[in-house]
Amino acid sequence: MECYGVVRQLGGGRKRLSDKDPTLFEDLESLVDPVTRGDPQSPLRWTTKSTPKLAKQLQAMGHTLSQRTVCNLLRELGYSLQSNRKTDEGKHHRDRDT
Repeated sequence: MECYGVVRQLGGGRKRLSDKDPTLFEDLESLVDPVTRGDPQSPLRWTTKSTPKLAKQLQAMGHTLSQRTVCNLLRELGYSLQSNRKTDEGKHHRDRDT
């Protein structure tokens, strides 16, 4: 059995959501921009809003998308999707009594 590299013809398959909905990126930026954090000199940016909340707000604006799609769109816009990690220092931290 031979393996072919291309399964679909060029242009086949599902169209990108941003191609079907031209205002999607603008609306997402308007929601995220006021709460954007990060060093202006650094390419790393993040937001304090969660992706499920952003998805609900975009759905209220008339867009059809999921939380996972919001993650992908934020990544395309250059946002980091890492969350803050809290450390458990309590009484078990090795430097506590030094």
